[in-house]
Parts: sequence; C-alpha cells; structure tokens
Amino acid sequence: METTIHRWVSLKPVHARLEQEEFFYLLYEKSREPEMALWNWTEQEKKTFLRMQYDFQCRSYQWQYPNLVGRMIHYRGQPVGKLVTVCGDRELRLIDLIIHPDFQGLGIGTSVVVKLQHEARVRRMPLGLSVQSHNMRAYKWYVKLGFEKVLEHEAYISMHWVPSIQVKSKS
Repeated sequence: METTIHRWVSLKPVHARLEQEEFFYLLYEKSREPEMALWNWTEQEKKTFLRMQYDFQCRSYQWQYPNLVGRMIHYRGQPVGKLVTVCGDRELRLIDLIIHPDFQGLGIGTSVVVKLQHEARVRRMPLGLSVQSHNMRAYKWYVKLGFEKVLEHEAYISMHWVPSIQVKSKS
C-alpha cells in the first residue's frame, strides 16, 4: 500500500522484485561514488567490491532485524530512494535511508524523517539510528532534525530522537 507523506513524496512497500533490487543496488553504488573515487581501483574492481558490500549489507540487515520493513521512496511518482526501518519493543529504528544524489536537497529525506518522528511519537518511543562517523553532512542534518548523539564508535555515531510527551492539564 502506498503512503503519501508529503505533497510529492510517497513510500511504497518493497516486494523483492528484481527491478526494485536493481534500483536499490544502483542507489547504493551511487551513494558510495565519492568514497570509491578516492581509491585507485579499476571500474571492475569497484563494481565487484560494491556488489559484495551491498550483498553483505542486505544479509546483515535481514539477520540483525528479521522484522525489518523496506520501502521505496517516490518523488512525483519516480523512485528516488530507499527506507528501511524496524519497530522493536522499546525503539523505532531507522536502519537505512538513501536519497539519490540528484534528488537531495528537495526536502524528501526531511519529509521521510518527520514521518518517522510522528510514528515514534504515536508509539511513545524514541527513534534511533546510526550514521557513519565520516558522514558529517548527514550527522549535522540529523542534529538539525532534533537527534542527539548517544554513543560514538570508530565507524558509527549512534543517535536518537525522543518525542516530547505533552501532558494535558485539567482546567
């Protein structure tokens, strides 16, 4: 079922179709381009490495989060990103969020995160995530959206957003 989260932004469930998987792989590959540009590898070496990394990431997510929910992000009817979440007993977790670079800066990612914050508020639980330590652009963006650093590892920074609980006073 498609969920509209903003005027031109919607989420569609993932049904493990070949075209969806290919889109997600190409999106992953595109998101790693800046990093790959730093390495003196042939195109074939890069492709082989990225395919191996992507396959490992998919298996790792499925192993760590058996109840994960994957959704394709659409903008004006066109697939532009990937969202993976899982809802546990104590936390709604954002596992993966990738917006194609050509569509970044349009408010798509912000719309998605605000939707997740609303869902966390309704469930009365924090929204957690991890961001790569070297990805300061994403880290600063999450801080701007109200997330706080919880723990810092060598490779990742764990963050969470806690909904404010408004208590209605009896008057």
